[in-house]
Amino acid sequence: MPLDSEELRRRIYADVVAAAGGGTQPLSREALLEYRVEGERLPLVDAQGRGIRNRADWPATLSIVTSEKGRYPDAEVAPGVWAYPLAVDKHGRSDPSNRKLVRAHQDGVPVLFFYKPIPKQYLLIGLVYVTAIDMGAMTTTVELAERVEAGSAVEAEIERVWIDRLVRTRLHQPRFRMIVMDAYASRCAICALPEASLLDAAHIRGDTDPNGQPVVENGLALCSIHHRAYDAKSIGIDGDYRLHVSPRLLAMEDGPVLVHAIQGIHGKRLAVVPERKKRPDSYRLELTYKEFLDAQ
Repeated sequence: MPLDSEELRRRIYADVVAAAGGGTQPLSREALLEYRVEGERLPLVDAQGRGIRNRADWPATLSIVTSEKGRYPDAEVAPGVWAYPLAVDKHGRSDPSNRKLVRAHQDGVPVLFFYKPIPKQYLLIGLVYVTAIDMGAMTTTVELAERVEAGSAVEAEIERVWIDRLVRTRLHQPRFRMIVMDAYASRCAICALPEASLLDAAHIRGDTDPNGQPVVENGLALCSIHHRAYDAKSIGIDGDYRLHVSPRLLAMEDGPVLVHAIQGIHGKRLAVVPERKKRPDSYRLELTYKEFLDAQ
């Protein structure tokens, strides 16, 4: 096994980015555990499911993981900057696993940062540096290694926009899709089409709306035709999960697609409703349903 070095870590990072389709596709737990360097196995995440990967013969942490609603949730405090909690033992003291993360901070060593939205599936956030540690608050600050020192206000704004787009592309957008597809078992909420490649993770309330957070309660798994019809206010879904079709489309006469895919759903309820904690939020549905009624 090659000795630990920043060059090796960046090589591993490049491999992971490529395996993740440029950093936008999820990686399986198995793939990360079976990663190899020069023919030797080098697991990139902890086999026991802990949020930190410390290789015994490496001085500093190799990777950290944050999970959806996990025990130690992180917080994005700025584009490309996160507050990452340290692990604690049953007495509330720093867990021994933190020592190598502290060493990563002291030595300026980059660390892989993953997000786990659903069990056994990981998204690559990026390669990060541990830029601060607060043992009193039991938290660290980690920043994307892609960040650069901005020499002017204009450069700083360009970097902020670029980092924000990178994080959205790598983390927020694929994370939202994963949690929505998982909630609906990769079936269209309206017609139950069971083909993930033909489904979108649709927002009930858009990104610019105060209620438009990328949470599962604000999502619907929809096939392409029903997604477009929902966004166009051609179909509506009320707070009781009942479907409504625009009077204009109900009055149209056309082929079987219109009859079965659109007109035939009028008055029915959603075909797929997730378990209670993952169901679409009735309040958000009603807000969008009112917009549907206003558009008629």
